Amino acid sequence: VFMNPESSQKRIAFGYNRRGTTIVIHEGQAACVKLIFDYYLEGKSLSEIKDILEGIGIPSPQSKPKWGKQTLSNILSNPHYLGSEDYPAIIPQDVFDQVQKLKTK
Repeated sequence: VFMNPESSQKRIAFGYNRRGTTIVIHEGQAACVKLIFDYYLEGKSLSEIKDILEGIGIPSPQSKPKWGKQTLSNILSNPHYLGSEDYPAIIPQDVFDQVQKLKTK
């Protein structure tokens, strides 16, 4: 789980903010999460996705210009994006399931 620098909670997944006691979608980061899932389903490798995100200047969850492949892998495996616990859904179940199948290959 990644830290969101704008969150008052120490550990909140990338793609979300905390508003009071509620976890809400951070639209900009959520769009990035969707891109990561889409690129992976298109067959792009973690290295290719990393290069694309860095090339278009999207900061990593740690607000750094460089992305780590492990960071991307963790995002692709995070069940919070399905809408779990207090998190609203960003990724539909079928997309998440397809990515998990691809990751095991």
